[in-house]
Amino acid sequence: MTIYWERCSVCGRYEAVRQCTLYKDVLVDIHCCILCVKRSVCPAPAWRIALPAKPVTQARAGVSVEERKRLIDELTSLLEKPGKKNA
Repeated sequence: MTIYWERCSVCGRYEAVRQCTLYKDVLVDIHCCILCVKRSVCPAPAWRIALPAKPVTQARAGVSVEERKRLIDELTSLLEKPGKKNA
């Protein structure tokens, strides 16, 4: 299967192109957009890569001393005693 992209107005390569935000009649590929001399003044570059913001998880509060004791007692009671085999 062959995919034919549109042609970049700057370099002439057939690649994926987007409309330039400074010059509406120009289609640019990612290479020409990144190498543009006016990229520093461009309000919204055509090939701006935006990563989705990852939500920040809240830190879990510490476990109290009583909770730790209860967990340790529960885990030790679940341990298999030496010499005893489950049937």
